[in-house]
Amino acid sequence: MNNEFTEPIDELKRVADEINSLRRDLQTTSATLGRIERRLKAAFPNYAEKPKKPKKKKKTEKESSLKTSQELQLIFEELVACTQNGGDGAFATMVDEFRDEDVIALAVEVGIGSHSSLSRRKAIEGVRKRVQEAMQLQFEKKKIP
Repeated sequence: MNNEFTEPIDELKRVADEINSLRRDLQTTSATLGRIERRLKAAFPNYAEKPKKPKKKKKTEKESSLKTSQELQLIFEELVACTQNGGDGAFATMVDEFRDEDVIALAVEVGIGSHSSLSRRKAIEGVRKRVQEAMQLQFEKKKIP
């Protein structure tokens, strides 16, 4: 039987060889560029250094929420009730109304990490899981008389 297609193993070997060839070419090119730059600097001491791109500064200090622990607990209970009645869409709508600091503080309050390690997205995912757990626990309590 005449097989027009190459075997996957043969194709994999061919691609790996191409990658290795490109890697060698890049290393050779990089070494040549470095050598040329060193010669330029030796020949022309005033040769301008290549400009370094400024690094983006991350927010080192996040704003903290002004809500108390009791307020955050009430918000969580409202989220549970809202999600029971309106589903995940109601949860998303209610969470969208909160500032980033408040969502992160709520996540910390319900035991999802710390202020410094949470982004808004991770905080929302964690709070959503806690809301689902709370709903499941309420369902289990209703089942057992």
